[in-house]
Amino acid sequence: GFYQGTEHRTIKYLNNLIEQDHRPVKRRNKFYRSLRTASTTIKGMEAIRGLYKKTRKEGTLFGFSVCTEIKVLLGIPD
Repeated sequence: GFYQGTEHRTIKYLNNLIEQDHRPVKRRNKFYRSLRTASTTIKGMEAIRGLYKKTRKEGTLFGFSVCTEIKVLLGIPD
């Protein structure tokens, strides 16, 4: 099923903003040899893009340093 904490947007304007935000990641790339590689790469791209978004709140996502934040987003153990 879907993640229970996901907020469903019924306003088309807000859905369009979300789709436009993911546009660079959704483009087709031919250099992936496996689904696992593609998934890992796209997760990393999303994590880095999330750090530089203009709409991001001040501070960090989890209350840690940027280095720790990247590790958490990419799933790298401490």
